[in-house]
Amino acid sequence: MRISTSMIYDKGINSLQSQWSDLLHTQQQLSTGRRVLTPADDPIAASRALELGQSKGVNAQFMTNTGYAEDRLNLLENKLTGAGDILQYIREKTVAAGNAAYSDKELGYLATDLRAQFDGLLALANSQDGTGDYLFSGYRSNDTPFTGNLAGVSYNGDHGTQTVQVSASRFMAVSLPGMDIFGSTRKIDDSLVQASTGTHTDGSANTGGTTLSGTLSSTVSTSQLGHRYEIIYDAATPGYDVYEYQPGNPSKVTVATGAASLASLAATLGIDLQMTDSSGAAATPGDGDRFELFVGSPDMFKNLGLLIDSMERPGPSGMAGGAVAFGLNSIDGAIDNVLKTRAQVGSQLVETESLQTIGSDLDLQYATVISGLMDVDYAEAISNLTQQQTYLEAAQQSFLKVSGLSLFNYI
Repeated sequence: MRISTSMIYDKGINSLQSQWSDLLHTQQQLSTGRRVLTPADDPIAASRALELGQSKGVNAQFMTNTGYAEDRLNLLENKLTGAGDILQYIREKTVAAGNAAYSDKELGYLATDLRAQFDGLLALANSQDGTGDYLFSGYRSNDTPFTGNLAGVSYNGDHGTQTVQVSASRFMAVSLPGMDIFGSTRKIDDSLVQASTGTHTDGSANTGGTTLSGTLSSTVSTSQLGHRYEIIYDAATPGYDVYEYQPGNPSKVTVATGAASLASLAATLGIDLQMTDSSGAAATPGDGDRFELFVGSPDMFKNLGLLIDSMERPGPSGMAGGAVAFGLNSIDGAIDNVLKTRAQVGSQLVETESLQTIGSDLDLQYATVISGLMDVDYAEAISNLTQQQTYLEAAQQSFLKVSGLSLFNYI
């Protein structure tokens, strides 16, 4: 094969450029700390690193979501703790109200205190997070969940639960429907009915020792729950007169007059009533005998309104007769429901801690594997760089020698 001068130069230049390219590649590896600078360097490692990087990014987002869920759950826990403390305080004051030595004026002071607690409890039920979303409105986070006062509180939210995805298969609830916490505190059963014997219309004791009891009617509706009644027997009619105490209304509201029998009141009150004597047999009360009837509700605010109103306007049986028992049953149901909800939130908080730990471990694992695939081995790279420098210098010297060969040197 004929070797021309131009071929010698071309081959020499190509060799030098190849050596420079290898040297530059190694220098870039050292300066970036990456072994795989482009997918062409190691297609398998590059594709695997890309897949792991995506998994690492998803895991990082789940960890961010878990942190948000933890913050929101801590806020819920704080508000529920406050609600529980207020309910416990109201319970203590309700027990104190059962002291027969308390005058109507002193009961009024207790009622004033509990009115403030009622407002505080309502404010907690309307709590917001840092972005202004309501915690207990369900999906309707922009709507105030509870509106009203002692005379009646309405729920404006829904029964939805906001969730955050904290893992590939886990959506965690970060809000609670207020109705489930404050509006479903007691079961709808006969425990809602609290009947008690009062005093005669002239202030003396009822005659005959007749007592009143009641159970929920099979046809009772939700509108018939959450009421407080006074029942008076009128022998002249004869029949029963029924009046209702409504929080916020200073006058008693007439519900029925001259009802021929207690059975006839069942459709009106939603309660099946019975009058019995000391032996348990059916009995008829004396003229002017009065009785008090509390019909509770699952709604905590409605029950508290009846309790506070009974302190401001004691009924025929007084506080110790029926109001205190009704109040304690209602408050205990509310406290139990709050504690149950707190237990649920606490369980979720434990889960977020576990998820954060798992997420951190996965993040470290992904980073370690990606590093093994992509990071440069500095000892090997420095050795290669030194070797490539030697090769380059040899190529430069040899090219210099070869390019210096010419017959013109011998002319």
